[in-house]
Formats: sequence, C-alpha cells, structure tokens
Amino acid sequence: MSNIYAVVYGEVQGVGFRSFVHQEAKKHHLLGWVRNREDGAVEIAAEGEKTTLNTFIQAVKKGNSFSRVESVKVDEDITINHNNEFTIRY
Repeated sequence: MSNIYAVVYGEVQGVGFRSFVHQEAKKHHLLGWVRNREDGAVEIAAEGEKTTLNTFIQAVKKGNSFSRVESVKVDEDITINHNNEFTIRY
C-alpha cells in the first residue's frame, strides 16, 4: 500500500469538488479523506495501491464539470490517519 497527500488549487470549493473526490476514491477503493482548506484549496489524503492512486490523481487533476483545477501538489509515502474508509471532513 502507498499513501499520498495532495493539495488541489483552483476553483475547487463550492462546486461539488469534495463529493467528486469522494466518489472517485470510493470507485478506486481508497482509504483516507478530503477537506476544504481556509485558503480556498482542497486537501486530500489517500491510501491504496500505487497504480490506483496514480489513476485517482489523474481524475482529480481533471476535476468535475463545475471545478477548475489549476494545480495539484502531491507528496508520496506520508503517514495518514483514516478510519478504514474514505470520508469528507468538515
């Protein structure tokens, strides 16, 4: 298993982006979480197979039809805390 921590910049709050990320994570059987940051970005922590995480990040970079992703900063092999599921944190 691999872990990633990503920060997504752009128009990603108030456009259903967290729900989109949540659905993508569930589709790829990932564990972790997604939440808004105060600076307007969205942060994601995810755990899964490396190839699956790569596919997931490619979907995140595209975003949903309402978002506009400008950039995604990804750190790999970090420790994340999760509850054996993928959740939206508030």
